[in-house]
Amino acid sequence: MTSKHAGIALGALGFGLCKTAISVAYITAMGSVSSTVGFVSELDFMFAMNAISFATALAIIALVRAGRLRPGALSQVPAVIALLVGFFLSATGVMAGLPFAATAVFYGVLCGFALTVLNAAWLEAFVAEPDAAYGVYQIVGGLIVQCVLVSVLPLLGSLAASVLSIVAVVVSACLLVRLKRMLSFAERDELLPANRGDRLSLLQAFLCLFVLVGVVGILHTTVLGSQSESIVGDVNMWMPLVAATAITALVAGLTMRHPDPTAVYKGCLPAMLAILSLLPFFGEALGGLAGLVMITCYDVCGMVFLLFIVDRARTLRMSSYVLSSVYLGGSGLFLVIGLSIGGVLGALSADYGLSLLTLLAFAAIYPLAIVLVVALRRAHPQSASHATASEREAGAPSAGSVPTVDDALGAGVDAVAARFELTPREREILGYLARGRSARFIAETLIISENTVWAHIKRVYAKTGVHSKQELMSVVERQGRNGKDG
Repeated sequence: MTSKHAGIALGALGFGLCKTAISVAYITAMGSVSSTVGFVSELDFMFAMNAISFATALAIIALVRAGRLRPGALSQVPAVIALLVGFFLSATGVMAGLPFAATAVFYGVLCGFALTVLNAAWLEAFVAEPDAAYGVYQIVGGLIVQCVLVSVLPLLGSLAASVLSIVAVVVSACLLVRLKRMLSFAERDELLPANRGDRLSLLQAFLCLFVLVGVVGILHTTVLGSQSESIVGDVNMWMPLVAATAITALVAGLTMRHPDPTAVYKGCLPAMLAILSLLPFFGEALGGLAGLVMITCYDVCGMVFLLFIVDRARTLRMSSYVLSSVYLGGSGLFLVIGLSIGGVLGALSADYGLSLLTLLAFAAIYPLAIVLVVALRRAHPQSASHATASEREAGAPSAGSVPTVDDALGAGVDAVAARFELTPREREILGYLARGRSARFIAETLIISENTVWAHIKRVYAKTGVHSKQELMSVVERQGRNGKDG
């Protein structure tokens, strides 16, 4: 086996074991419950877990922004210890004498902190892979490992699941250490994309995911099952996990270079809206199917988002710690909001004699539909801007020439290339960078590999003494203004 294949195998197995341990902790409330039926295993556990996940995500973002957390520097040790402590206490029954609610909150705190840190650490490793495809293979492979193990572990009993989860955590931690030694991390990454269109695209993707998470929270007691009595049926969590993993693998194969969670959301929405619109009329008959569809859509969007984070971090040279923290922390926040709204609607239904299914269906349909409208409205301006850009490029000189926004920018590119003695190819790459183009765009336009583009970009950065695309664009602008004034 080559070192390349060994690295991919290490990453897939380690990530899969990590996701397995986190999933077992999530589904069983760190061993507090034995049933895998229902999306919300224990409400006190879920509220604590998601609140701590949100707080941990904010802390990670603050550390990155302050420059105290550099790429590849996030330690997994505290998170590993948190999971080990939780599973050990659960397996030994040390906390059995405490009030159940207090135990659930304690386990939720441990789980929320661990899942946020460990996911961020693993995704950063995938971003650092020399080829974008390696990260995709590792994520999909890890999800398959998770799917197989999560289907089996809970069936072995609470004690066995906790013990095997401890083994999974330890092995996963060792594999991550091994994998990181094989990788080289960037000196620093950007907090936000320089391009406004890229920022809006990220915002749209996160909005679609967060609304879906909130809707799942709203529906938890009625359709998806939980510790509370379910009205229309329960859903065994391994069934949507298997379906979601298969769909995610298919999506990854079809969109290897362009994973788009917004497109997945648009694909899932018709099924979700159809199910929700029928719930008030055929609730009991559709209960199990509705839960399966909703959780599967939720899992698919969440899994594809992992691929999306790695892709955006590589393409935009953004901090994957920031992207993964927004993803995990935001999901936790919106799930808490959804759970709270579902609880309030349940109380209103009881107090005023209203149909709970009707209330929940409408509360779920409206946000889903509104976000779809926003996503569709955003799609048209993007298409128009791409068409305009294509027209400009069609009227420009041949593909080998340097693209220019205007004469001043073109003069700035020429001046920088001459001053720092750039090669013709580096000058060509500089022209695209000055217009804010991504490495992927440049690679596809010039029909060269993305790795080759990054090699040229690094040489341009080194020769010009800059550390980011924004700094390079500023240098070109200054040179262009100086040339125009002269």
